[in-house]
Amino acid sequence: MSADNFPYVEGQPAEIYFDGKWHRGKIIAGYRFRDGIVTVQTEDGKKIWCGESRKELYRAL
Repeated sequence: MSADNFPYVEGQPAEIYFDGKWHRGKIIAGYRFRDGIVTVQTEDGKKIWCGESRKELYRAL
């Protein structure tokens, strides 16, 4: 996967930046997934989402 691609793959391991730190989890098909809003479910069960316009907040693992 190119570093320029936004991680749209459901089940893909990823990290999301939230509350001042990176949280590890997996991408799930949450609210408006097909519209570019991707949700990461963290290892402790939290669901954190952000849109494609803020893709610097995500990184694939």
